[in-house]
Amino acid sequence: MDTLGIIRQMESDPALRAQLRAVLLGDEVLRLPELVAENTRDIRDMKDAMLAVERRLVRLEKGQANLEKGQADLEKGQANLEKGQAGLKQSMERLEDRQDRVEQGLERLEKGHASLRKEVGRLAEVVGGTVEEDASSVVVTVLERRGWNVHGIPQPVQVNGEIDVLAHASSPQGEEVPVLVEAKTRLRPADVRRFAAGLDGLAAAAGITGSYLSYVYGLRVYTGVDEAARELGLGLLCPDGELVEPLPRSA
Repeated sequence: MDTLGIIRQMESDPALRAQLRAVLLGDEVLRLPELVAENTRDIRDMKDAMLAVERRLVRLEKGQANLEKGQADLEKGQANLEKGQAGLKQSMERLEDRQDRVEQGLERLEKGHASLRKEVGRLAEVVGGTVEEDASSVVVTVLERRGWNVHGIPQPVQVNGEIDVLAHASSPQGEEVPVLVEAKTRLRPADVRRFAAGLDGLAAAAGITGSYLSYVYGLRVYTGVDEAARELGLGLLCPDGELVEPLPRSA
């Protein structure tokens, strides 16, 4: 059979063509379409993997950028912290300096206060003595205007408490009558009641027996003092003279 006849037979016989391809091409060539399909799938899978890697790289780059930004913010915060610490240190130093000045001022104030207390004590002694002297002068004037005779100069006396002034006088009838005077710079109703409550005990401690008179004297007399004095039978004196006449008391 000539070549043309063989070709015509192959065209008309598919089985013969398949046998011929198997003989001529071999298994490797025949599997090329399958291998190409598999390779195509592998290439597609590789592309997908590459895309996934690229997406991951993009995320990593963003993370790196965020990390760098965070690092920059951290460094800035560290700088601000160091600056704040320096400012705090300066503030503490100023505060300590101010505290030292305050302590020095308090020390000077305490010294001044102690000196003031001494001066006030001296002034109280001077004022107290002056009030007692005023009370003595007023009571002598009041008694003499009544016709009483005052013996000697009224004297301050202190027995189990303070009796500011004790005077000895004689009534127009010749009766010897001691006169007790409580002297205050500021005289309040409470002072009157306190003096009256302890008056008999003070008179007894001073050795007074029999009848005596008692006054309260105030350089400044507050409201209600005259009523308290009348209620308790005490005389009331002020720089202008007698405001309330005393009632005799018995020791």
